[in-house]
Amino acid sequence: MSMDKWFFDQARLGNVYHSHNTTTGLVTVLSATCTGMVLSNPIGSGKLMVMKSAEGSSTVTAAAIGILGLAVSPSKATAVQTGTAGVIHNGITSGSNANSGKGQILTIATLLTTPVWYKTMGTTQITSALTGLDKFVAEMDGDTIIPEGHYIAFSTLTTTRSFMLSMTWAEIDA
Repeated sequence: MSMDKWFFDQARLGNVYHSHNTTTGLVTVLSATCTGMVLSNPIGSGKLMVMKSAEGSSTVTAAAIGILGLAVSPSKATAVQTGTAGVIHNGITSGSNANSGKGQILTIATLLTTPVWYKTMGTTQITSALTGLDKFVAEMDGDTIIPEGHYIAFSTLTTTRSFMLSMTWAEIDA
């Protein structure tokens, strides 16, 4: 069975979730003080977060090159990550925070561990002469699973940068 079919079946069962920022999010360089977007799978959720995709699009001009990617927790947390909660949409019911599942989206977080670089999505250098920059997409299609006590977050390697961000994942029993 293809992963597209699997994710479709999970969406029909109400197990697929999506979150995005509605205003530009400042994405920080790898740090436990993390801004942008974090998907955390809290201790005790009883779920695995199966990643479908993560997307980002730079929103401001900048002379310096910025590298956008994903970072993950280096170890299992013993407590819940804290921060400013983001909105989660269920793939079948759509509505804002209706049936938001067990995953926790944070737009500003104080993480319990410093994340480690996981996946590069792309580099940006936007000047006033460049317009229409495409979005960066990490199509994971199930090859990344976030177990209880772990997280995945947007991060940069070189400089803080502003992005519009989104993540899509399925939640299945652990």
